[in-house]
Parts: sequence; C-alpha cells; structure tokens
Amino acid sequence: MMGSRRDRYVSWALGAIAGISVGISILDVIGIAPGWAAKLTPFFVGVLLLFVVLERERVDSVKYIVRRLDKGIDKLRSEIRLTQAARGSLPAGKANGANYRTIPWKGMIFRSKTEVRVAKALDHAGVFFLPPTKSRLNVGRTRQSREIDFLVFHQGQWGMLEVDGPWHSAANDEARDELMRASGISRARIQRFDSDRCYHDAAGVVAEFLQTMQTAAEGETNTAGSSG
Repeated sequence: MMGSRRDRYVSWALGAIAGISVGISILDVIGIAPGWAAKLTPFFVGVLLLFVVLERERVDSVKYIVRRLDKGIDKLRSEIRLTQAARGSLPAGKANGANYRTIPWKGMIFRSKTEVRVAKALDHAGVFFLPPTKSRLNVGRTRQSREIDFLVFHQGQWGMLEVDGPWHSAANDEARDELMRASGISRARIQRFDSDRCYHDAAGVVAEFLQTMQTAAEGETNTAGSSG
C-alpha cells in the first residue's frame, strides 16, 4: 500500500516536471521566454536520470532480497526434510532428492544419518558389511531389484539388518522378507529395527543383531551335530 502511494506521488512529480518542461519549451518557441528551455533542459534531464538510477537500484535491491529469502527458505526446507528423513519420519520418496541418498561416509553413500550411525556401530564392532545396495533376485518368473539396508557377514554367515521407518507396513515387509528367504537367507538372519531406535542406540541395535546371528549359527551347528 505504501509502495503504491509512493509510486503514485513520484509519477505525479515526474508528470509535473514533464509538463513544466513542455510549457517552457513552448514559451521559448513563441519568444515569450527565450533561452529558458535550453537553460532548464539539463536540469530536467538530470532529474529524470536520477529517478531512473534510484528506481533501478530500488528494484535490484528488492530482487536481491527476494533471491536471498528464496534461498533461505529452500535451505530451511531441505534441512527440515533431511532431519525428518534421518529420524525416519519421511518416506524415502518424499525426501529431498538432491541431498537425500547422498550422505557420504568412508567412501560409502547412505540415505540418512540414521544409516550412517548404524554403519559406524558396525564398523566399531569390526564386522564385514555392505552399505545400502541393490540386489537382484527371482520374483516369480522374473528378475527384479530389491534394496537391502545392510548386508553383514558374521561368523561365516550372511545377515540383513533393516532400518524401518514409520512408512513400513508389516505386510510389505513380510512379503519382501519372504523373497529374501526364498533366495537363501534364513528368517533368523533377517532382522528389522525401528529407525528411531537405530538413530538413538545404534550400538545396541548392532549388538543385538550380531548376538541373534550368533545364536542362530550355534543353533544350526547343534542341530547339525545332533543329526550326525
């Protein structure tokens, strides 16, 4: 409102200056005020140039402020989405594609800070593991790709550690796990953990995962010994 009123006043002032300059030019032409048009023309031109310069600076300043605000809003939005994704409160497909899935650590790429914490805990435990990666497996009569959060090799056995956010459903997870079991990974070696727990207690999650794998391996050994 204030801006439009100011622009209206400026327009009136410029119109008045233009009218005065035209009037003086007419008086100069008819000989009533000879020479005054030539004397005042530099003044009028200077006023107009000054207005153009000031107006351009004002417009550029507004554009600069708008650009900075847009960048600030985009940065804040990205940080909020990354934080939510790291805590597991955003589905993978809804996180910021430019930053999500591109968190580097030790030459590996992770999808969230939660996964980085789990990776650090696995690294501290001294076990062999692969970061989030795609796998190829049989799905009916076709071959499809499925993502595995962590593939861990421990005591001669492979295991899967899955970080589950709130968007996971039991039915979908069970169907996916069934595909993995059909490919040779036993139920005991597919373990799922809540993303919030993984974020706050990655070491405890890894310890439980490795202990479960060890228990499963010992059970299989005992079973094989009894059969022999």
